Order: sequence, then structure tokens, then C-alpha cells
Amino acid sequence: MKIHVADTGETLVAIARKYNLPMQELYSSNPHIAGPDLILTGQIVKLPDSSLRPDLPITVPVCPPLIPPKTMDQWVPLTPLTDMEKHEYDVLIIGTGAGGGAALWRFCDRLRKSGKRIGVIERGNLLLPTHAYNVPTLGDWGHMLEYWLNPNISNLIGNSLPQFSGAVEVFALGGRTLFWSGTTPRFPASEFVHWPISYKELEPYYNIAEQALKVSRSMTAFKQYYLNRFWEQGFPEAEASPQAIARGTTDVYFSSIQLIGEALHTRPFDLAVNARAVRIITERGKVGGIEVRGPQQESVFLRAKNVVVAASTFETPRLLLYSGIPGKAIGHYLINHTFFRVHGTTTHPDGRLPGDGFMLIPQTEYRPYLFQILPVAETEVEFDVFGTVESRYENFLYLDRNRRDAYGVPEIQVRFSYSAEDMRLIDETRKAIDKVASIMQIELTPAGGKPAVCLVPPGADYHESGTCRMGEDPNTSVVDRNGQVHGISGLYVADNSVLPSIGATNPTLTTAALAIRTADHIIRMLDG
Repeated sequence: MKIHVADTGETLVAIARKYNLPMQELYSSNPHIAGPDLILTGQIVKLPDSSLRPDLPITVPVCPPLIPPKTMDQWVPLTPLTDMEKHEYDVLIIGTGAGGGAALWRFCDRLRKSGKRIGVIERGNLLLPTHAYNVPTLGDWGHMLEYWLNPNISNLIGNSLPQFSGAVEVFALGGRTLFWSGTTPRFPASEFVHWPISYKELEPYYNIAEQALKVSRSMTAFKQYYLNRFWEQGFPEAEASPQAIARGTTDVYFSSIQLIGEALHTRPFDLAVNARAVRIITERGKVGGIEVRGPQQESVFLRAKNVVVAASTFETPRLLLYSGIPGKAIGHYLINHTFFRVHGTTTHPDGRLPGDGFMLIPQTEYRPYLFQILPVAETEVEFDVFGTVESRYENFLYLDRNRRDAYGVPEIQVRFSYSAEDMRLIDETRKAIDKVASIMQIELTPAGGKPAVCLVPPGADYHESGTCRMGEDPNTSVVDRNGQVHGISGLYVADNSVLPSIGATNPTLTTAALAIRTADHIIRMLDG
């Protein structure tokens, strides 16, 4: 070890500088010295071995630290509304749930080499960068519910809707796709009988949507055992449920954030959050843009040749009605699913259950209900059972002029009831629950203070649809077969509200497929 005799007035700090030594290393080598700033004139100071290493010349180029030319304040690039106000958009999308995300993804994919300008506004803020199940602290159903159904996270709108009391809205980038189950069956072909388009027309878009949403099926030996029993005892359509999950070492649940990310990597677009669309501006039967309020309630006007509204089954008709868009069907034909929650315990001698992931007994032309079957413990299973609800003009939402939000927009109120036919199907579905439990050798048992079989309030299925339904007759529908609002050129809808019926099937995949189809139509119009 080398030593140094301190010069007049020298301290450890000065000696460290003289020899280019790490201060902590020098201090540790001299435990007899009380402090780094103590004057050491004439004292012997031990120098650590690192001081003996000669400085070697560097013979290769030295790269500077990697610093990007610009940085981001959030995990997705955002555009101020004041900047968006300077441009006219070829396409402007309102809302970022399944429909808005799918439309954006398709626009960016098909218009990647064009100079078309695309804009997106989202009423909510940034909440999660992925599906809640992909967040380690929220990766089970119980924790996810605790977060999702916090009134500070979601709008429990059902609290003010006595006839639709189970409804919940999420205002955030990605919308309710941040929290959904991921179940993605197609509507059966029979569901399209009263639609303006056929199953065959939508089939290629189902294919595209399934790829975009990363739809997969998980199969286990236990699951195959139960499927065989279903096939043999009257349910030949039973299957491993299609789920919007990218399977791998770690399963990744889909949310609209993935579509937004893929779109961003394809081509640039402008995105603003905390941007509330309050009014659609039209003139002489053509859309001109939208009035938007920012986080400080500042008002801006965004010009657009085409506007795609994907704000939700509640918020899209609310916006159309407040904007004075004509159409007697706007807000009407509200539909949902009757929804049973069922809990049971296996009585099978081996206690065998299906393994991870849902099994599905799908809706058919002659079976107006759908079962999602999920094991929740070693010997426990839950059924989510959805039934068909009639599409009726008498079920509707309307503007409540006596209640307004912070932006001055009237809140909504809902009129909803089940018809006699709906009640008959509820009874039929209840009998089917007993049959399915018997086939699975399941005893229906109460859990969590709830009965073994219970019908949840309207709206708690989170599948509300139909309030801007697609059709050929403007008296009974809001949009045409391409999703364009009757009588308003350039104004489109691309969310659950366009679905004329939903049968007993989760609507998310169908909404995404229709949104992609509507995007393709708009692209053709832009090229025309």
C-alpha cells in the first residue's frame, strides 16, 4: 500500500482530489482519521491500491450517454388541444374503448403511407397502461374489482338509474377494456336475421378482429373431460372459450391500449386526454367538427371531415341528442343481457374441475342463453349465464335537463323493463342452470353471503347496447349499414350502441369487427 504525508493544510478531501480517488475508498483505508475535512498537516495517509493503477490511454471511441432528442411526460405521447385546434382532421375519433381503438388501429394500418391526419380524443385521463390483470398487484378478480369499482376510478352511473342500477362507466384511455373478462365469441349467424348486414359480410372482419385482439383458447385434460360430457348430453357446441389473451410464458390480457400502441408504431396521430366532446357541429347535412372542453373547461373547436363517435352506449346518444342530431331512434332500443351468477361445488369423486380459463356453452338459434364456466378454487366453480333480451323502442335513455354535469351537458336517465318474453326466457335459463350443474356433477351452493343462483340487476352485465342501432329505416335506426348516421354525411358511430341485437353473447368482438368495417368504408370514401 502506498502512503502520502499530508502537506500543510491538506484534508482527506484534498488528497482524494489530488490522486483522483473515490472519497469513500480513501476514508475507509484510514479509519484513524476522524473526518474528511480534518486538517492533516504532516500526518501519514494510506492510499488504497486503486491509486497505484496507472491511467491507460483509451484506444476506442467513447459514446456519449444515450439521451433522446425529445422526452415524454407520460407513457403515451399526448397532443395539447390547442395544437389540435390548428388542424383539420381527415378522421377524428371520440373514445378509446374497443370500438374506438379498433377503428384507430385500422386507420393507421391502412393509411400508413398517406398524408391523412388522424386525431383521437378521450374524455378520461391515463389510468392503466394495460389490462388490470396484467398489473401484478391487480392480477386477481377480487383485487381488480376493488380498484375498478372504486367511485374515484369508475362512474357508478347505476346509482342514479333506478331501472338500470347495475351500470358502470369507465372514463379513461382504453375504457372498460381495462377491466373486462376477455371473452370473445362470435354472434351466431341466426342473430343477423334482422340486421342490415349478414354474418357472411361480417365474417372476414371477425377474422381480422380475432387476430387484432389476440384471441386464443386454452385446453386442459380436465376441461376436455367436461366438454366430452357436455357433447354427449345435449350441448354439442360446448367449447373452450375464446379469450382475448396472448398466451405465452405469461398470459397477456387484451385491452384497447394494445391497439393504440400498435397504431402508434405504424404511423403518427394526435391524441388528447381529459378532452370532453360536448357538441357535434354539423351544417347542411355534413359534419364539420366537434366542440371540446379541456381539463380547465377551456373550449376549443376541432375541425374534421369525418367524426367517429365511440363514446359508449350511454355517452354516444347523449352527445348526439345534446348536439341536436335528428333521429327518433337515438337513445331507444336499449338492450342488455339477463345475467345470472351461479356458484357450485363439485361432487365428482376425484374433485376434478376444468382447469384454468373459461369453458363456453354458446348461444344457438334454439338456445337463447350462454354459459361461461370458470373454476375459482380446487373444488368450486362459477357460472356467468347470459340470456337474450328483446330489442324494444320502449327501453331507452333520454336527457335529464334538471341534472347537468360540470360541463353543462344534461345527465341521462333510463327507462327499462323486461318484457313478458324476457321473463319467459329467464325461467328457461334458470332451468338450464340446473341441467348444466347436473352434467358437471356440481352442487349449487351459496357463497360470499349470496344465494347459489342469483339474477343481477339490469346493467350489471356491462353489455348495454343498441341506443344508436344499425338499420335501413331512419325511423327505427340511427346509423346505416356502414355505421354512418342517417342524414349526416361524415358522422359515424363505432361502439356497442350500433348493435341492433346482441342475443346472449358478449358484444366486444362484434363491436371491434364492425368498427374495423366502418373504418374501411371511411378509407374508401377518403380515396374516392
